[in-house]
Amino acid sequence: MNPIDPVLAEAASVVSGRPGTLLIVADGPDRPDMVLVDQKAGVYAIDLEPEGATLDDRRPWVALNRKRAELRETLSGTGEPMIGAAVVLGAANVRLIDRARSSSTRIVLSRRDLADPDWPDHLPRRAIDGADFMAIVDRLAPSVVFSRQGRTGAIDPGAVDRAAARIQLDAVQAAAALAPIADVATVTGPPGSGKTLLLAARARELRRVRPEWQVTILVYNRALVPYVTRLVNDPDVTVTTVGKFAHQLGFRMDLRGGEYAANDLQKAQERGIPQTIDALLVDELQDFDAAWLRFALAAVRPSRGGALLAGDHAQGLYRDSDLDLALYGHEVVQYVLKRPYRSTRQVLRAAGSLTEQRVVGIDGAPDGEPVDLIWADSKDAQVECVACEISLMLRERKRQPGDIAVLLTRWRGLSKLRTALTKAGVPFEVFDKKNAMEFDPSTPTVKVITVHSGKGYEFPVVLLVGLEDLPRGTDEIARQRERVGFVGASRAQDQLLITYTRSTVHVDRLAALGADVRYWTWPDDYRCNDSAEVS
Repeated sequence: MNPIDPVLAEAASVVSGRPGTLLIVADGPDRPDMVLVDQKAGVYAIDLEPEGATLDDRRPWVALNRKRAELRETLSGTGEPMIGAAVVLGAANVRLIDRARSSSTRIVLSRRDLADPDWPDHLPRRAIDGADFMAIVDRLAPSVVFSRQGRTGAIDPGAVDRAAARIQLDAVQAAAALAPIADVATVTGPPGSGKTLLLAARARELRRVRPEWQVTILVYNRALVPYVTRLVNDPDVTVTTVGKFAHQLGFRMDLRGGEYAANDLQKAQERGIPQTIDALLVDELQDFDAAWLRFALAAVRPSRGGALLAGDHAQGLYRDSDLDLALYGHEVVQYVLKRPYRSTRQVLRAAGSLTEQRVVGIDGAPDGEPVDLIWADSKDAQVECVACEISLMLRERKRQPGDIAVLLTRWRGLSKLRTALTKAGVPFEVFDKKNAMEFDPSTPTVKVITVHSGKGYEFPVVLLVGLEDLPRGTDEIARQRERVGFVGASRAQDQLLITYTRSTVHVDRLAALGADVRYWTWPDDYRCNDSAEVS
């Protein structure tokens, strides 16, 4: 056993015998140098920086962040106390403890502070009751031991079993897909409840019973066109966007929506919109402008296959569609899907927490691995972490490249991500507006796309980058932007990994999920020394 640093020994001696206080001194690189358990102050992980003298040094917090996460897991089931963090600057020769009162995130102490027997009273308070205090003491005493090994890439033993449930319609899905529709039907449901699969099934069934009918599927994102086309697997079913659909009929439909699209709709109505299709299917309904929907519905021949519109308001990224206006005058039947098949409960809890909502049907979702929340000290470090994480998964043959997608909340930092993935030998493709129509999720490569471009897709493994760029949903515009996190997270079928640098409201919401989230620190928890290429 290594000798205990005199600074720590002195601190332990000073508070020895203090009622309601226990200070545990540990040694070894994988443990906090001290753990304070105090009924008034709460629980604190404390590290010593022997030569530290400046408040601006961030290095001590890198290792301490990981140690706090491990301590949190160790204390699971003991009242789930919040765990504070403090660093002792061994070379500082002034009192720093009064500054601790103004901050609950980065608390810095000096050796002089620890000489005061009442120094725990100066810390921000996270009081714990007597029962929880004793439970924590029993869990930690007489020593603090952590045995976690270095991270070797995300694994998910249950992925294969869950995959089978995602490719078969349940009773409600089948009813909506096969039922006759006199005019309009809407289908709503949580992420991964099979809305796109349902539309594809209906298109196939309509073509089977009425091969002479013209069936059209409208998608919001042109990147979805090849995906839905392959899903339907019928060359006579048209899959297109509203802009191209209008153009094919000889009209213009402004893609900005709002009054611009309303003006185009009025002009089209004055000219007369021809009824050219026998059945209309719309995916991502929540992102369609009311004028676009009215235009498309006007093109449907009556008493044929009708219109089936599928969407989820919680996933709207572009606008809040005025469905009442769009469907005014139509006879509407509603179907509600309540069971999510795509994502695990853990993924859905994480996604829902980002916008403070409970996903419908989450209790019926399959169980899976916890979400991995990975801290790195800069955005450049996040990129390095992503490349390492993927290379580890591929090197250990835990996943194939085509299973993995990196979803960015914005394109910023893409060049550095390219460099990192290339250096790690990871086969990848980047898809943006220029090559969106070439997107094929079945290719044996890691996909790098924005959340907006990935909307409507799903991937076994998703690494979400850029969470801290999202605003808090304080107004309608901010709420729309905040949904990017929800949509990005809910693209994950089995595993979701989220990187971050700054603690934001969204990170805090994830941290509150308890056992549904695992915490990691880059590069402390990783083993990326092997630079061999993966394939």
